[in-house]
Amino acid sequence: MWKRLVRAVLPPSVALAMSVLLTGLVTSVSAQGGVTGDWEIQLSTQTGITTWQARFEQDGDRLGGEIDLGDNEVLSVDGSIDGAMLTFVIVVPDLDGDQPINFEGVLEGDSITGAEGSFSWYGTGDWTASRK
Repeated sequence: MWKRLVRAVLPPSVALAMSVLLTGLVTSVSAQGGVTGDWEIQLSTQTGITTWQARFEQDGDRLGGEIDLGDNEVLSVDGSIDGAMLTFVIVVPDLDGDQPINFEGVLEGDSITGAEGSFSWYGTGDWTASRK
């Protein structure tokens, strides 16, 4: 609809430039919030399947938020997004020293397919996430 309005009000050359600019802005705004929201993460390791609740917050190429491991343990997310590829880390406190857990995955709509990795005492395996 906005394209018709731009074409009706402005000269053709300006209307074309504005359409390209507005299309880019709409795409950019949509991409910025692509992962923002509530997610359920499932780790699949040799110790079994572990389910966590997450709230991701995307700001441009920066990824933040928190992951609820259960038992009142909520950890901060610190990461980044490059196109559909996302990487982040959470740091799990432990008596023997903090345990960072690194995640890599690919965002595809309402799901994330995670790469195989090592998840501290949870073991090695892969992970997935689905938007709630």
